[in-house]
Amino acid sequence: MKRYLLQLEKYETATTEYKEAENNIPQNIWKTISAFANTKGGTIVLGVKQDKHNMIKQGVKNPQKIIDDLISTVSEKFNFCPVTKPKIVKERGKHFVIIEVEEALKYEKPIYIKDAGPLKGGYKRIGSVDQRLTDQDLQRFFQERLSSPDAQVLRDSDLFDIDEKTITTFKEIRKLQKEDTEELSLKGGELLKAYNMLSKDGKYLTVAGTLLFAKTDTTKRLFPHFRLDIIRIKGIEWGKDKDPFLSTDLTGNLIQIRNQALDIINRFYLTPFKLGKNLARIGDDPFKRALREALSNLLMHQNYFHPSPSQIRIYNDRIEFYNPGYSLKDPEEYEIPGSELRNTLIAKVFYDLGWAETKGTGFRTAILSLKKAGYPTATWKSDDKNDTFTIIFPHPAAQVTAQVTAQVTAQVEIRDRIAKTLKFCEQPRTLKEMMSFLNLKHRVYFLKDVLTPLIEKKYLQRTIPDKPRSRFQKYVAVKKK
Repeated sequence: MKRYLLQLEKYETATTEYKEAENNIPQNIWKTISAFANTKGGTIVLGVKQDKHNMIKQGVKNPQKIIDDLISTVSEKFNFCPVTKPKIVKERGKHFVIIEVEEALKYEKPIYIKDAGPLKGGYKRIGSVDQRLTDQDLQRFFQERLSSPDAQVLRDSDLFDIDEKTITTFKEIRKLQKEDTEELSLKGGELLKAYNMLSKDGKYLTVAGTLLFAKTDTTKRLFPHFRLDIIRIKGIEWGKDKDPFLSTDLTGNLIQIRNQALDIINRFYLTPFKLGKNLARIGDDPFKRALREALSNLLMHQNYFHPSPSQIRIYNDRIEFYNPGYSLKDPEEYEIPGSELRNTLIAKVFYDLGWAETKGTGFRTAILSLKKAGYPTATWKSDDKNDTFTIIFPHPAAQVTAQVTAQVTAQVEIRDRIAKTLKFCEQPRTLKEMMSFLNLKHRVYFLKDVLTPLIEKKYLQRTIPDKPRSRFQKYVAVKKK
């Protein structure tokens, strides 16, 4: 703290700014945050008045309120949320707020005030002055952003952040695609180097290396906003009737999250919607294939510097994939082969694992298959201003007539019951425990319509498989890869 306050009698610098802030955040702070983030970073000291050539230490009256207001506002103020680290310092009975602003990553620049746009709301630091970005500045920033954002090196990482269990999982899945591929013999650091996911000196992980292969603690530390929320909403409107038991927040690296998310999605769609004797039955393979492709697209094309998490929202009548990161491809051209990648290194790993198609045709094929099978048409919304993308898949039963509404509602309840059973059985459970949890008393119904189908589909397994009727028998959910 002394290092900054001792400079008060001298002058502001390229990395130090002083501002008055008696009770509230000064309005001109936003352009300084933009300038520091677009240049080399810097420090803002609140509670200092400039009088001609002198700096007067006034202090602030409510420092915690100022920090709370800053934290609640900064993520919505800019196109990308700059990293700001505020703290309160007390000197001679007066309080000051010190705000450290980090330089933004190349992919995030230019940082500008969202409502003003890049030309009027973007700044750079020249000496002790915040200057608006020029056309040339913007052109340079956008040229630098052309390199894949997931190729950027993270200096706060190292090889000890690699999760060896994830490396093993990668090799197991990769072997299913190609048994004799060279990367199966590589160790953790060597594998990441082969995929260009380390710095040139081999000491640090890139964004892709961290998101795909790092330990959970590392991804949380370096990407605090990154997680995938799977939300079950028992209705058709957002924000109402959320089922806390069937909703979950997934954290970790992408390989872990993708496997967990796919397992959870499958729990809701184990069986097709049956639309009655006089209506055609729609098989669930094209629908589930489309959901798998949507999940891969969400994880491959996400903007991992966005301040909000990705979400999968499961309603009674539809499932939505909400992706931080607008679509780089024109939504009008989704049925045309080809794709525009946001994260090329992550995409390469997904291709090698068989989770995406190299020619960008996977999503197109899935959409066309839905149409061919008679499913309701998927829709999407790409919001460039807020940097989000949402794709919406109506449930196959969403298009049926009113006469079978009750039947569809019953099917939704059955699906929830199956999903709850599988989540409850993440730990071994007895038959009695399962029926009690589901509030079921009819043993024959439970065995025929719930337990046996799950065992046959290999979503549940017996803990004593050689003795199915053992009084010590329990059932546990099978973890899928």
